[in-house]
Amino acid sequence: MSDYIPSEATQGNTSLVKDHILNRQIDPLYVPKSQKKKERKELHSIIAIGDPIVDISSEIDSEIIKKHNLKWGDTVFLDENSNDTGVFDDLESMPEVKYIPGGSVQNTLRVASWCLNMDPNNRNSFKLTMLGCVGEDMYKMKILNALREANVNPLLQTLENEKTSRCGAGIYKKERLLITQLRASKKLSEDFIDQNLKQILSHEVLIIEGYILQSKLKICQKLCQSFNRESKLVVLTLSAVFMIQVHNEKIIDIANRADIIIGNISEAQELAGEKGNNTRSIFEKLFKKLVPRDRLLVITCGEDGVYCSKYDYKKNQLDFLLQYYTKKINNEEIVDLNGAGDSFLGGFISEYIKGSPLYECCNVGNEAANVILHNIGCTFPQNVRFDSLN
Repeated sequence: MSDYIPSEATQGNTSLVKDHILNRQIDPLYVPKSQKKKERKELHSIIAIGDPIVDISSEIDSEIIKKHNLKWGDTVFLDENSNDTGVFDDLESMPEVKYIPGGSVQNTLRVASWCLNMDPNNRNSFKLTMLGCVGEDMYKMKILNALREANVNPLLQTLENEKTSRCGAGIYKKERLLITQLRASKKLSEDFIDQNLKQILSHEVLIIEGYILQSKLKICQKLCQSFNRESKLVVLTLSAVFMIQVHNEKIIDIANRADIIIGNISEAQELAGEKGNNTRSIFEKLFKKLVPRDRLLVITCGEDGVYCSKYDYKKNQLDFLLQYYTKKINNEEIVDLNGAGDSFLGGFISEYIKGSPLYECCNVGNEAANVILHNIGCTFPQNVRFDSLN
């Protein structure tokens, strides 16, 4: 899922939640006791498959941009064997360089663990695991340290002769430049999955990062088949519009196997093949494009907040379960958009596995995204506690 941006249009002084089934509005700061009850059984373990990446972040000036023939706002993907990596050398030579654990589901897991551990009673009650592939280098050690610090278990294949994937983030005030080089993360092997299948299947929830489908569709199909067979939860994050454009069949394949699909409205439009702005039409076309099954669609819609919906295939009817309006945030307060969408999912899923109502899931997801928006990369202070969790 790409950037989640609480837009100004929905950020009035009074945030409202509109329940389309009950046709009422409620103040999100007041939740009736009836909505506090658990709506599904509690789950205690998540495993997520994706690209383990280290973000190399530093402020740089325009001279470095010109030197590498780049421009602000660029998102560049380098081949793993590319020799055009001087921008990484320049970033790492900066005195203020920061190494931040990155990659979509690594962000999601760290935020989910952070949210879960805000309640001391939850500590050691939930198991979160990152599944992927790294090289034998210092970047691997930074990822391992970050996961352990976040109380996330690493299940990472290590390839001695490969290098860990990385993303360079050049920053100047509000300007950003991203250069991603996927390396070892593309080489997760089926043998490693087979050897660790019992451990993988000990989890109750599987999260699949859309990006990983570029190289590992077969592995994801196999994992989905195993989780579906045991009636365990499969979650797909759509990741980015270009992923759907370039790898549409792969995204559709896994979406057909997923119990929850999460993304933003641009990704939903692309997946549905609907360029209009009619939300109902977009959602109906998206559901009808997929094989009939019970699934939840969670879409962040900018000025329209967050929609949670299902589709009754027998009645040929779309059900909007909830529209959640986001809290007010001024654009001037936003430090970095990177990782905000991943963080929304982290907050959302941390409540979902506890059996919380969808309203609470969206509330914590929104609060997590708001914290990330105020920091560089997917970083967060450990001493924060959300009002919604009190």
